[in-house]
Amino acid sequence: MKTTTIRMEDSKFDRIDSMAKSLNRSRTWVINQAIERFLTYEEWFVHEVETGLDEMRTGKLATQEEVKAGFKKWGVNAD
Repeated sequence: MKTTTIRMEDSKFDRIDSMAKSLNRSRTWVINQAIERFLTYEEWFVHEVETGLDEMRTGKLATQEEVKAGFKKWGVNAD
């Protein structure tokens, strides 16, 4: 495990300490959880964007008619 130092606004620091106290956890635990959640989401998002771009490059896109049919299924007029 490595150690790092960061600068943050006092208000964020206070919020972290407040959350740690309410969860009966350490400040380090709260920060690590926040970083883990951020990384998990951002990695998922990048993967989804790359997948969508790959589909676009290979022509795997829905036609206008398919999109309209999909909206119509939910009662939305896409015209």
